[in-house]
Order: sequence, then C-alpha cells, then structure tokens
Amino acid sequence: MNLYTPGDGLFETHVTWKDIEKDMQRELHTSAFFGPKRTAKNIADGIGSVSRIVLIDPDWQNADKQLPAKFIVKILTQLLMARLIAEAGAGSDFDSIFEELQRTLHNGEVTVYNHLISYGHKDFPIPKIYFMKKFSESNSVKGYIIMEYLDLKTMKIYNSVTVNSVKEVLAAIAIMEAMSLKFTPEEKKELTRSFEQFHKVLFKEDLLVNAMRTLRTFGDDKLCEKVEKMEEILSDITDPVKFDQLPEILGMQRVLCHGNLSSANMLWKQNGSKLTLAAMIDFQAAHMGSPATDIATMLIFCLSGKERQKHWEELLEHFHVQLKREIGDMNMPFNLEQLKEAYRQYFPFAATSYLPFIAPVVEAMSRDSNEQQKKEHLGVLLEKTERLLDDTIHYYEHYKRKAMMPRITVVISDHY
Repeated sequence: MNLYTPGDGLFETHVTWKDIEKDMQRELHTSAFFGPKRTAKNIADGIGSVSRIVLIDPDWQNADKQLPAKFIVKILTQLLMARLIAEAGAGSDFDSIFEELQRTLHNGEVTVYNHLISYGHKDFPIPKIYFMKKFSESNSVKGYIIMEYLDLKTMKIYNSVTVNSVKEVLAAIAIMEAMSLKFTPEEKKELTRSFEQFHKVLFKEDLLVNAMRTLRTFGDDKLCEKVEKMEEILSDITDPVKFDQLPEILGMQRVLCHGNLSSANMLWKQNGSKLTLAAMIDFQAAHMGSPATDIATMLIFCLSGKERQKHWEELLEHFHVQLKREIGDMNMPFNLEQLKEAYRQYFPFAATSYLPFIAPVVEAMSRDSNEQQKKEHLGVLLEKTERLLDDTIHYYEHYKRKAMMPRITVVISDHY
C-alpha cells in the first residue's frame, strides 16, 4: 500500500471510520460511539493538494459528557497531487519521491504542533488538537491530525485582505518566531531540512514549465513578454539550497517559519467587511529559516499587487516592532535592515512558488457561470500576477547586476 493509490477509508484514503472513532474515544475519555447518521465531508476541494480535510459529524451515541459536535480530520494523501503531476507530465519517479517527502513533512508538522502546544502562547492562533498520528516503519499510509472544527473563511488567491488584516498575521508570525528562540538544539535539529526538501520536489523543471505555459495565455497574452523573461531566469531563482542560506549570508539567527503561508493556510473570521485572523494551519513545510520566508509569501498571497508594493516596507517595520515586544529581554535574532534585505533577496523565490497555483484556479473559474464574478476574480488575479512578475524581474536584475545574487550583504535602497 502507498499514498498514491486509493484506499478503502475516508475519501479513498487508508484512514477508516474505526480509526477515528477509537482515537476520539481514547483522547476524550468517553465510551460514546459514532451513530448511524454520521457524515464525512471533504471541505478541501480547490484549496489543498496534499491532504483531505474532512469535516466529521460523528452523530455521537450514548454521550457521557460534552463532546464536540463536529471536528476535522486532516489526512495525508497523494491522490490529488498525483493527478496534478500526471496532467503536468512529470516523470514516473515523482510519485515515490513525493510520497516519502510527504511522510517527512507530515511528521515534521506533528513535531511543530507539539512544540507550539508545549511552548503555548495564549494569543497564537492554532486550532485545538485532539490527536496526531505520525508515519513510521510500521505505519506507512495512515498519517493524520484530528483537530477542532472552526467555521471560518478561507481566502482564495484571487482574494485580497486589508493592510490591517495583514498586521494580524504579522503579529502571529512574531509570536511564533519568539517562541522558537526558546527551542532546545535538539528541537531545532528536527526542523533543519524541510525547506530544501519541500521546494526541491515542487520546483521540478517540468512543473515550472507547465506553469509558464499557462501564464503565456493568461490575460489575453498580456504577460507574454514578462513570462519569456521569467523563463530565462527560472534556474537562478528556484534553487532552494541557495535561498535557504540567506540567514547565514546576512548574519541573521534562524527562527521558526511556517514555510507555506499561503491563502489556504490562514483561516479568517468575518464580521461584516472586517476580517480577523482566527487560525494558522498546515505546518508541513515548517523549518528553522529566514523570517522573510513567511512574510514575503504571505504578502504575495494576501495583498493586491498595488498594496504590496506600496506597504511592504512599513509592514516589515511594524513586524520588527511586534517581534521586539514578544522577545522582551532576549537578544533580537536580526535587525530591521537585515530583515528588509532578506525580504528583497527572497522575493523572487517566493514569487515563483506562487505561480503554479494560478493554472488550477483559472481552470476552475472558467467553469463559473457567473460571468461578472468571473471577470472580477480574473482581474484581481491578473493584477497580482503582473505586478508579481514585474517585481521578481526587478529584484533579480538588481542583484544580478551586482553579480552576487543571492549573496549580496549590503542594504540596497529602491522605490519598491
């Protein structure tokens, strides 16, 4: 059995109703059992590519205490990614390589949740965890996390949030980084290679070529010239080993990074037009690295291109103040100028990790019968993408002229 062939469990995974029932009975110290009206709904369609996010209504029977009426089971599977890879024409060895990577990243996520719970901070937004099961030599196909259900809003890549909402995410990142400064050397060692492993597989050449092909026709060929330039520089801006060295190159202390802080991994509570960050989820790519990793990725996904270009510097300054507040009497792991420089140097890499998300979203929108809504969403996505390509090329050429990318250590002032 493996993760890229269908199983007989929930939504073709290998995790069964019985597995979940036994886990919840044990963790909740109850003899109650799931009833005949139990339901399971996959709520991750169009959001994630490596997990089934299953909403469980257990229909508890003989409840002997207050039990959660609903909860979430996040199940690792390769079925979705296998389909995407097949469509992209990736090599036949990808399944087995990515399967082992997924096991490693899932186990790393469990480790991170354990650390975050152990070093608990009342204001850090994560869901309540009921149970987590790692992969092991004796368990090769059942990796999952059972957590509380939060009825919240997930943003798509064609959505944008306000600068004030982004500041809430920055506050959460500051808490996470401050907590990680207390990690023991052994705890840090568990999170040293996730960045390189995650991106080496996802930045396979054929996947990037497929993404560029989609961009060529996006927006009535408006992006063609920019895409041609991107194709010329891809090999220089997609080497995870080089970009993972930024903390040492810039003299920064490594901190805990979420590693994949995209729209799908932030949950929001909506009150009228106001969005409040309620939870950060999916820590599979978490690692000890550069703070620019999360900040650049999050700004790309969350803000319009115009707002990102206008506010990125003030947002980094705001974040640095937040981090100082969280750290208290401890030494700061980096100064403000190092943070800004790390952001500029990391930006092209973060931008490239955004681009493969565009094709499946555009395809899904093509099936939308609401023409006005489709036009609005495509317009937002085109604006984000065009400015993203402009900035990626700008930063690349700026540092390339210095013949030091990504090795430059002086702080450059520009108008972006």
